[in-house]
Parts: sequence; structure tokens; C-alpha cells
Amino acid sequence: MEVRIVACGIFQLELEQVLEEIRTEWTSDAVFKVIYTAPALHVDYEKLKAGITDALNDNSTEEKTVLFFGSMCHPEMSEFTEKYHVISLQPRNCIELILGKERQEKLEKSVKIFYLTQGWLENWRKIFIQAQGWDEIDARQNFGFYDKILLLDTGVSEFNDEAILDFFEYTQVPIEIESVDLSVFKKNVVETLEKALDKATSTYTNKVK
Repeated sequence: MEVRIVACGIFQLELEQVLEEIRTEWTSDAVFKVIYTAPALHVDYEKLKAGITDALNDNSTEEKTVLFFGSMCHPEMSEFTEKYHVISLQPRNCIELILGKERQEKLEKSVKIFYLTQGWLENWRKIFIQAQGWDEIDARQNFGFYDKILLLDTGVSEFNDEAILDFFEYTQVPIEIESVDLSVFKKNVVETLEKALDKATSTYTNKVK
């Protein structure tokens, strides 16, 4: 049985690792077909909407499509995806998806934090320089709001020290590395996939009848 997925490319490495683990753990014959959108689309709501709808159109099916984006990545997400009958994630954004709401709130209890993941670190120039148009002065004005930048190490790949240094020089905000396992992320993925599989099984059963 095929599960169709449209996902943000910002956490492609994490999702690919978790999907591989799920494939080996489940006895189901489910096949995951994933379309990733460009990681920097979220800075422009129109581009994000177009990217998601294009992917959903390419992935058109009578059955449910899983949409792996934060529920708050676009203010009109539920409205423009309604006709595609998607199954969506509940966490608000990719950071809450990885950390969980409680851990994120605990980390932010006394400091203002900007989060990075491997995907953000690899794509920060596309996001902030190309898409946002921020030069170093703009970056320091905008990032000056934060006490620190927290780079979440999910273990999916090695960090590039030069990339970390480049981002620090761009923002002038201290960068700390926090090790995070993928248990929360995987839990969110599994719960969402199970909903899709239940629906797909129900649809298939009804067709047979």
C-alpha cells in the first residue's frame, strides 16, 4: 500500500531517517512516496502556498495525502489544502515537531532562542540572504533580539564547522549545540502515517465491497 507524502525540504534528512526506521519496524507493506518542497519557501506565503499546491497536484490521488509541514507554517494552510483531503501534523513548526512543545517552552523559559537544524544550517543563505534580502546589518538587527542560537543536533549528519562559523559571523549571536534524539519527531511521523494508513485501508475496503 502506498502512502503519499508532501513534505518541507527543511527536515528532509530527519524524515528520510525516520521513514527508513519505520520501514524496517513495521510489518506493513506500505511504501512511502515523498515529494519535498524547497526549504526556503516559508519566508514568502504566496510561494509556500504555490509550492505546496503544486506538489499536491502532482501527487493527486483519491486517497489521503500526508502533509508534513507545521500547522502554523502558513496562516491559510487548512483552507487551501482542504480540497486535497490531506492529513496534517499538529505541531506548529519544524522545531516543535522535533523538540516537542514542553521541551521547547522549557528551553525558552528565561532566554530568547533562535533555532537551527541541519536543514536550516545548510540553507540559511537561501532563506535569509536570497529570499529575505538581508545583508549583515539587517541580520544583526533582526537576530539581535535573541540571546542565543541553538543548533539542534539530531544526529542525521555531521555539522560543517565552517558553516557554523559563517552563520555566527552573519548574525553575531552566540551559537550553542544541543543534542536531540528523533523520538519526538518519529512519534509525530508515526501517528500521522497511521491515520493515513487507516484511511487508505478503509478506502480500499469500501472499493472492494
